Amino acid sequence: MPRISRSPETIDAFKQSILDSALSIIIESGFEKLSMRKLASTLGITATTLYNYFLSKDDLYFHIRIHGFELLYECLDQACSPHDDPFERLKSVVRAYLRFGFQNMDYYEMMFLSRSVPKFLDCVGTPLEEVARREKDTSLKPLYLVIEKIAGLPDVEKSDLRYLTIRLWTELNGIVSLHNSRLLREVEDDIDGLVSRIASDICGRFGS
Repeated sequence: MPRISRSPETIDAFKQSILDSALSIIIESGFEKLSMRKLASTLGITATTLYNYFLSKDDLYFHIRIHGFELLYECLDQACSPHDDPFERLKSVVRAYLRFGFQNMDYYEMMFLSRSVPKFLDCVGTPLEEVARREKDTSLKPLYLVIEKIAGLPDVEKSDLRYLTIRLWTELNGIVSLHNSRLLREVEDDIDGLVSRIASDICGRFGS
């Protein structure tokens, strides 16, 4: 029987189901425990079928991160869109970043906190260089978006925008990582109030 062709939407949906299953295995057991055979078994397909979509588990890893950074960029961009005032955009970005980190813990773990995984420089000169470079470029888009959106804040020099954005990211990353690890719950009962106060203090440095 001839193979039934599938629509691009169906193929994309199936690829996303592969990435979601791979992410679940990585979060549960660690990146080193992920294998194409184990993933194929989880999905109820053959490893050969899996290789039709992704070269290797490293290829899967980079695609997971690409998708995560695309989601983050969309989240931040939508948060900024309703606001013309740069300070209101900043406050909206801070809230959106924290919300993304709290609601997408698995993706956030892979995007920012995983250590024993391949990085772009590890892949230069290998078949993975192209996808690794795409992942790196995608990961920088949220950073550049924030730099663009907070430009125009009073008393902020253009030469300081990149530094201030990186400092902002490190502070928000600290909040998300402590929140998601549940360590904040060990020292504070009112987590929402604490996070809101810290976020307000961070934004307050830029003006009002």
